[in-house]
Amino acid sequence: MPLLIRQGLVRTNDAAGTLLEAGDILVDGETIVAIGGDLSEKAATYPGLETIDARDGIVLPGFIDAHMHSNEGFEMGRYDNLPLEIWLSEVYPPFGAPTLSWREHYLRAMLVGIVSIRSGVTSLQDDVINMAFTPDAVDATASAYRDLGLKGWLTVSMWDEGFLQSLPFVAEIMPEDLKTRLAALPLPGRAEQIALFHELHGRWHGRDGMRIILGPCGPQRCSAALLEDVAGLSESMDLPMHCHVLETKTQAVTGELKYGMTLPAYLRAVGCMTHRLTMNHAIWLTDEDIAMMGDARASITHNPLANLKLGSGVAPVRMLKQAGVNVALGCDGVASADSADIFQAIKAAAGIHKIGTHDYREWVSAHEVYEMATMNAARSGLMQDEVGSIEVGKKADIILLDRRDWGFLPLHDIRNQIAFSVNSEAVRTSIVAGRVAMRDRRLTLVDEDAIRDEIAEAAERFRRDYCPAMSAGAAVVRPWLDQMYSLATSRDVPAGHLPLRMPPAEARRQALGQASSLFPLPGE
Repeated sequence: MPLLIRQGLVRTNDAAGTLLEAGDILVDGETIVAIGGDLSEKAATYPGLETIDARDGIVLPGFIDAHMHSNEGFEMGRYDNLPLEIWLSEVYPPFGAPTLSWREHYLRAMLVGIVSIRSGVTSLQDDVINMAFTPDAVDATASAYRDLGLKGWLTVSMWDEGFLQSLPFVAEIMPEDLKTRLAALPLPGRAEQIALFHELHGRWHGRDGMRIILGPCGPQRCSAALLEDVAGLSESMDLPMHCHVLETKTQAVTGELKYGMTLPAYLRAVGCMTHRLTMNHAIWLTDEDIAMMGDARASITHNPLANLKLGSGVAPVRMLKQAGVNVALGCDGVASADSADIFQAIKAAAGIHKIGTHDYREWVSAHEVYEMATMNAARSGLMQDEVGSIEVGKKADIILLDRRDWGFLPLHDIRNQIAFSVNSEAVRTSIVAGRVAMRDRRLTLVDEDAIRDEIAEAAERFRRDYCPAMSAGAAVVRPWLDQMYSLATSRDVPAGHLPLRMPPAEARRQALGQASSLFPLPGE
């Protein structure tokens, strides 16, 4: 059905930064066909036209959440004060992990999808961690997003290195009986995992708004042969690779001990360091890593909510951008970020980089974060020619915000106020590929009240029936993970720009250096 968005304040997000004080957008099918001041005469030639009155609205391209794990959907608020490697053992326990039905997978994804749409997300890059290595998790997730009208860019997650091979020190400190139990855990080989990728890609890619991409979980969890296969598929099929890299100091230690090089250098060695690679988190980087990533035109996802909660550190966003690395914004999983509301991620990213240096010219602005959540996120998914801005020929992924929201009164700067003044309640209407998925804060394609009741029941059942066994399974390995964590974090690594933990002497040195350059001492 053709659609006319009428007389809104339109920020197109094109390269010129076009802003229309009272603009129309004409959509035919999935595509934007015209943008202008008054398109009513042109629109009248389209039979069956639907008109959306946007006179009190701010019209923007839909947000793109560049990193999410919807499979954590029933674990919001369950954890705190755990670093990543210990947290992982709770969320993805080696023993006691639940086996979910297809419907339970569907409802978890539906929960995340609903929160995403309500915060203005129109495309969701979902790294579905599939512990069972069956089609159900990805198939159910794609079905949920299709039913909501949300675009899903879904990974088929892959790893073929077991628990003992992917963490430092554990093989030396764990007792033999526990190592035997861990080594006996089933793990499909790389041929089976590649076959699963092809099955799901054939079923979903390019259909119902879904894309299926490559998801090697992390270089320390993947054999060289698997990563070489992934690199070959990425090149031959022109698909993104979505991979967790250097989220923590422990991962930096793992790279040095396991490969004798940094993890980005290892990814380059196996052919993955290309413009199709997105490295999730990318915190504990060396200067050489950053230069390598910039030369390859790689991307990262910046996930400040999870990075803060797990104590992982702060990604060196300014350094990465200066090197030419594309920086996209993600919420991350809802058991680490504890929300799929991208407004929370925008606010965190727009604030966190204003500490760590007194040179305010190096701070990351709200405008830059807005780009991370739109065009940069599109680029991370190799979709910059289709989404991320409102332009003729692009897909009609458009959101309308309430211009009369308290946080927009008065309207000074849309991007600043999205970061600092309003919350996701300002999003009133969401249009995905030309179809209205939410109108006036109500979902249009599903029965919101009925699905909420079913999600609530399934979530409570998960908490009651599955969580105790997960905690018990995590407790089996916890003492040795604590030891491993202490050993890893006590080591020196040539990486890790952590603005929040800058030593006082370094802060003083930088301050004195800036002052002397601005006000040279006599004789200098």
